[in-house]
Amino acid sequence: MTTNYQHANYQQHGDIVVGKLTDKAIKGAKPKTKRFKLSDGDGLYLVVIPKGSKWWRFDYRFEGKQQTISLGVYTAAEGRKVSLTQARDKAIDMRRLLKQGINPSEKRKAEKAPTQEASTSRLFGEVADDWLKTRIPPKHNDKDPEQLKKVSKTYARDARMVGYLSEGKETADGFGKVPIVEVDYALHLLPLLKVANHPTRIRLHSTARNIFKFAKAHGEWPKDRPSPFADVDFEAGFAKHKEKHRPAIIDPVKFGQLLRKIDLYEGRGDNLVGYALELLALTFVRPGTIASAKWAHFNLKGPMWLVPFDGLKMATERAEAGKSEDDHIVPLSRQAVALLRELHKITGNGEYLFPGRGGSRTISENTLNYALHGFGYKGIHCAHGFRSTASTMLNRERVNGRRRFEPELVEMQQDRLDASTRAVYDRDDRLPERIELMQFWADRIDGMRAANVFPMKAA
Repeated sequence: MTTNYQHANYQQHGDIVVGKLTDKAIKGAKPKTKRFKLSDGDGLYLVVIPKGSKWWRFDYRFEGKQQTISLGVYTAAEGRKVSLTQARDKAIDMRRLLKQGINPSEKRKAEKAPTQEASTSRLFGEVADDWLKTRIPPKHNDKDPEQLKKVSKTYARDARMVGYLSEGKETADGFGKVPIVEVDYALHLLPLLKVANHPTRIRLHSTARNIFKFAKAHGEWPKDRPSPFADVDFEAGFAKHKEKHRPAIIDPVKFGQLLRKIDLYEGRGDNLVGYALELLALTFVRPGTIASAKWAHFNLKGPMWLVPFDGLKMATERAEAGKSEDDHIVPLSRQAVALLRELHKITGNGEYLFPGRGGSRTISENTLNYALHGFGYKGIHCAHGFRSTASTMLNRERVNGRRRFEPELVEMQQDRLDASTRAVYDRDDRLPERIELMQFWADRIDGMRAANVFPMKAA
């Protein structure tokens, strides 16, 4: 008889629907109160579970006994899903084994049993943890790794990547408990890469490769065998990434309007968010640097703000490359010092300039962005945008047709010189010029806030 699938090729026999399956029929199969089967014929069928998942099964007889083997899940996440075509290919492989007198279930068990090499191999997670210890910044070798995550952004990022690789991320499983000699790119790393965004994919891939380099150097990986990730063309495996630029205002008049809104902002409690936005505008450091700022790093008589090296972006990579490990100096303008003296009356007895609410250690970058959204600047200007604003406007400044400040000086003050330029500029901190730059910028902010903005001089 014709079934509910309205297809003459399908017939109902108890809880089994027999006939050649199609993807349309599989997708249209709704779960019932009891599990039921959709047969593709010749031992291959799909089991539909009441909760909605659909599992491939293959029935066969071996030495007179009826047996069943699983061929995967049709409803699994992308990258782990077994399609109708793949299930049929697997069933063909099962039939070939049976013709050779091999029991497919026994063969699978034998393949899953640890080899002698695997039984003596350390687990990937163990090796990854040893590699992570080498990422601890030199100044903090004696510190608790959990504390280090709060001190060093670079170490915290590495620890996060190791966590994903070992324990998994979202719907993808980690492989920390897999013997390192059995780790496979397609089986273990690829599912993780598919659920990660582009920046995280790059870091996961890089971290995994570095762990295997470490393993090889310490005899945890056979010297005559290449790393499972060594020949993988990472970029070829994914769609080309489209860089998203953070929104930032670069028009002086519009930026002046934003500054006036910040002045009028009345946040919760002691308005710490308002103070943070003002300090961010004056110093144009990274928002995370503002959020984690500690009073111990400020000298208001200097006046200087020394951002610890371990808190800088890519600190570990810079240390490995032999670059300067000095703290980053932020000269403080008169306006910044005045603001900080006000703030000190509020939070000066604590460790952080901007302690968080509800038990959190400090405010976050998101807190600053939400405040800007409240002003109506979502998609127009973000917390990180103050860096672009300052960079653009300072590089536009001219005196008698010449740049007022060298581009490299602006980049140096923003702690984002490229490797080749840093090699030269790290020898001299250019402090007098940077003090002049920061005071000029603070005065420029006062002018824009008061709407006393004059046209820029053309280059």
